Amino acid sequence: MTAQDFVLWVAREEFGIGEATLTSALDQDLKIIGDDVDDFAELLANRYGEWVCEWPWDRFVCLNEGVSILAPFAALWDLLRLPWRETAFPRKPQLERLTLAHVANVLERGEWIEP
Repeated sequence: MTAQDFVLWVAREEFGIGEATLTSALDQDLKIIGDDVDDFAELLANRYGEWVCEWPWDRFVCLNEGVSILAPFAALWDLLRLPWRETAFPRKPQLERLTLAHVANVLERGEWIEP
Protein backbone atom coordinates (compact mmCIF):
# COMPACT_ATOMS: atom_id res chain seq x y z
CA MET A 1 0.00 0.00 0.00
CA THR A 2 1.42 3.37 -1.02
CA ALA A 3 1.44 6.41 1.26
CA GLN A 4 -1.38 7.95 -0.80
CA ASP A 5 -3.48 4.80 -0.43
CA PHE A 6 -2.74 4.73 3.30
CA VAL A 7 -3.73 8.35 4.04
CA LEU A 8 -6.91 7.92 2.00
CA TRP A 9 -7.67 4.72 3.89
CA VAL A 10 -7.13 6.47 7.23
CA ALA A 11 -9.46 9.35 6.28
CA ARG A 12 -12.13 7.15 4.74
CA GLU A 13 -12.11 4.06 6.94
CA GLU A 14 -10.74 5.17 10.30
CA PHE A 15 -12.44 8.58 10.32
CA GLY A 16 -15.50 7.67 8.25
CA ILE A 17 -15.06 10.46 5.70
CA GLY A 18 -16.09 8.70 2.51
CA GLU A 19 -15.71 11.80 0.33
CA ALA A 20 -12.02 12.30 1.23
CA THR A 21 -9.72 12.83 -1.75
CA LEU A 22 -6.04 13.61 -2.06
CA THR A 23 -6.90 17.31 -2.53
CA SER A 24 -8.89 17.41 0.73
CA ALA A 25 -7.38 19.55 3.49
CA LEU A 26 -7.42 18.13 7.01
CA ASP A 27 -9.00 21.11 8.76
CA GLN A 28 -10.89 23.00 6.07
CA ASP A 29 -12.43 20.06 4.16
CA LEU A 30 -12.31 17.01 6.41
CA LYS A 31 -12.81 18.81 9.75
CA ILE A 32 -10.10 16.75 11.43
CA ILE A 33 -9.40 19.00 14.42
CA GLY A 34 -8.60 18.82 18.12
CA ASP A 35 -8.09 15.34 19.50
CA ASP A 36 -8.77 13.86 16.07
CA VAL A 37 -5.48 15.35 14.88
CA ASP A 38 -3.68 13.38 17.58
CA ASP A 39 -5.47 10.21 16.48
CA PHE A 40 -4.65 10.91 12.82
CA ALA A 41 -0.96 11.53 13.62
CA GLU A 42 -0.83 8.43 15.81
CA LEU A 43 -2.12 6.23 12.98
CA LEU A 44 0.53 7.68 10.66
CA ALA A 45 3.23 7.31 13.32
CA ASN A 46 2.35 3.65 13.89
CA ARG A 47 3.24 2.95 10.30
CA TYR A 48 5.88 5.59 9.47
CA GLY A 49 7.52 6.48 12.78
CA GLU A 50 7.27 8.95 15.62
CA TRP A 51 8.76 11.79 13.56
CA VAL A 52 5.22 12.39 12.26
CA CYS A 53 4.28 13.81 15.67
CA GLU A 54 6.93 16.51 15.23
CA TRP A 55 5.27 18.06 12.18
CA PRO A 56 4.04 21.66 12.61
CA TRP A 57 0.42 20.55 12.98
CA ASP A 58 -0.63 23.82 14.63
CA ARG A 59 -0.03 25.72 11.37
CA PHE A 60 -2.54 23.56 9.53
CA VAL A 61 -5.23 22.33 11.93
CA CYS A 62 -7.11 23.79 14.86
CA LEU A 63 -5.89 21.91 17.90
CA ASN A 64 -8.55 23.44 20.17
CA GLU A 65 -11.85 21.65 20.28
CA GLY A 66 -15.23 22.73 21.48
CA VAL A 67 -17.23 25.91 21.61
CA SER A 68 -15.98 28.93 23.49
CA ILE A 69 -18.00 30.12 26.46
CA LEU A 70 -18.15 33.47 24.66
CA ALA A 71 -19.81 31.98 21.56
CA PRO A 72 -23.33 33.35 22.29
CA PHE A 73 -21.92 36.85 22.73
CA ALA A 74 -19.82 36.54 19.58
CA ALA A 75 -22.90 35.47 17.63
CA LEU A 76 -24.86 38.48 18.91
CA TRP A 77 -21.91 40.73 18.09
CA ASP A 78 -21.83 39.36 14.54
CA LEU A 79 -25.57 39.86 14.21
CA LEU A 80 -25.24 43.52 15.11
CA ARG A 81 -22.53 43.89 12.46
CA LEU A 82 -20.50 46.40 14.37
CA PRO A 83 -17.56 47.70 12.33
CA TRP A 84 -14.95 46.31 14.70
CA ARG A 85 -16.54 42.86 15.18
CA GLU A 86 -13.44 40.98 13.96
CA THR A 87 -11.40 42.22 16.88
CA ALA A 88 -13.99 41.91 19.62
CA PHE A 89 -13.86 38.15 20.15
CA PRO A 90 -11.11 35.67 19.39
CA ARG A 91 -11.79 33.76 16.20
CA LYS A 92 -10.43 30.57 14.75
CA PRO A 93 -7.07 31.52 13.23
CA GLN A 94 -6.53 31.40 9.49
CA LEU A 95 -4.74 28.14 8.92
CA GLU A 96 -2.71 26.90 6.01
CA ARG A 97 -4.12 24.02 3.98
CA LEU A 98 -2.56 20.61 4.58
CA THR A 99 -3.87 18.20 1.97
CA LEU A 100 -3.80 14.44 2.12
CA ALA A 101 -1.61 14.51 -1.00
CA HIS A 102 1.01 16.57 0.83
CA VAL A 103 0.82 14.30 3.88
CA ALA A 104 1.46 11.31 1.60
CA ASN A 105 4.30 13.16 -0.17
CA VAL A 106 6.00 13.90 3.17
CA LEU A 107 5.58 10.29 4.30
CA GLU A 108 7.14 8.99 1.08
CA ARG A 109 10.02 11.44 1.33
CA GLY A 110 10.68 10.62 4.98
CA GLU A 111 11.14 14.21 6.11
CA TRP A 112 8.98 17.30 6.52
CA ILE A 113 8.78 19.54 3.44
CA GLU A 114 6.83 22.74 3.12
CA PRO A 115 3.62 22.60 1.08
